[in-house]
Amino acid sequence: MPSSYILLDRDGTLIKHIPYLIEPTQVELLPKVIEGMALFKELGFKFGIITNQSVVGRGLATRGDVDKVNARVILLLEREDISISFVLVCPHKPSDMCTCRKPSPQLGIIAIEEFGVDASSSYMIGDASSDISFGQTIGCQTIQIIKSPNEASNADYATLDLYNAAKFVQSQRERV
Repeated sequence: MPSSYILLDRDGTLIKHIPYLIEPTQVELLPKVIEGMALFKELGFKFGIITNQSVVGRGLATRGDVDKVNARVILLLEREDISISFVLVCPHKPSDMCTCRKPSPQLGIIAIEEFGVDASSSYMIGDASSDISFGQTIGCQTIQIIKSPNEASNADYATLDLYNAAKFVQSQRERV
């Protein structure tokens, strides 16, 4: 049975963005991530991570290196009683023109088919315009994590952190 999900980009959304991150000890959750995810969990959402990791395609890391970083993210969240249902990774660089790199919808289609994501009741949250385009293409509502209050966004909602994103979703549900 399909479920409502919060689909999350990794770098710049859940963790501090470090270009070409390959060292798990450098993983640092962004402020308000735990509070936001706890509220989303309270609202009944499941979680999935969908991330572009061109560090592999560029030959700067192996898929195993990326998996270790992802495992560290999952561990930090699990310590706070937040579980991630799946992590989907595009390992290609932009010039590869693959079909799995956001904003292309392939990883979203996999999430819908293999993990039962109900796109119409789910949200895609990310910091890049490619995350927002991806979410819109697969039929999710979209929230962009922006760096400053006046940053432009094509998302349904834009905010500075994950907790405010969760408060927005909570207010939307209360209006129904």
